Amino acid sequence: MYDFYTDYYRRAMASPAYGEFCTRVFGANYTQHGFADMAAVDRLIHAGELDATHRILELGCGSGGIAAYIAATTGAHVTGIDYIPEAVRQAQAHVDAAPGRLRFEVADIATLPYPAASFTAVVAIDTLYFTDLDATLAQLKRILTASGQLLAYYAQGANPQTPVERFDRSTLAPACTDLGRALHRQGFAFETWDVTGADVRHARRKRAVLEELRPAFAAEGTLSLYENRLGEANGVLAAWEAGCHARYLYRAIPL
Repeated sequence: MYDFYTDYYRRAMASPAYGEFCTRVFGANYTQHGFADMAAVDRLIHAGELDATHRILELGCGSGGIAAYIAATTGAHVTGIDYIPEAVRQAQAHVDAAPGRLRFEVADIATLPYPAASFTAVVAIDTLYFTDLDATLAQLKRILTASGQLLAYYAQGANPQTPVERFDRSTLAPACTDLGRALHRQGFAFETWDVTGADVRHARRKRAVLEELRPAFAAEGTLSLYENRLGEANGVLAAWEAGCHARYLYRAIPL
């Protein structure tokens, strides 16, 4: 995955076709992937009531655009971490937009290098699939303040590792997803919002825009970006059509 994402950030940053794709699908070009467009980010900000009093850690910040947007929108101090140095290098370009309130560091979400009670909020937008949930949530309890919160987008569904034929549909309820069960084990209370419908609409929009832009991707030699995002969209739609996909926004508070 390290080599894949290093190559992804280099190609995405240099691709005008990918920039147009992000603008049209996500609402802004922050070289995004996944399923959180700018409306979803705004919903997360609203759910957490994030403002200038917050110290926020974003897990898996990528090239930094979302962290910069959150800092600009809320006035909060935001630290973004990613384990891909190329992503963090690109993210540094945003720092001047919020001097003193925006910081980026290379770090692994499995071993968070922060002292206790460092943050009032942790944001995880489709990044908790890449870590041991129990170990990471235990670390989040340590680095969050007593009144701190985790705000996370998380999808549960069939995928290449767990195809439809083997997927357990009983895990689709928010308390029964891998994240929901781990939150319970680690002593978090949580509330959720079902955003599956928005997820499906996003996948359809993603697929339509990609098909329009395919000639542009081909002309610049970046069909790998096109194919990766198309596979992402098709995978979600296939799982949803089989009744094997759900997505939630979680707001979790350590007890």
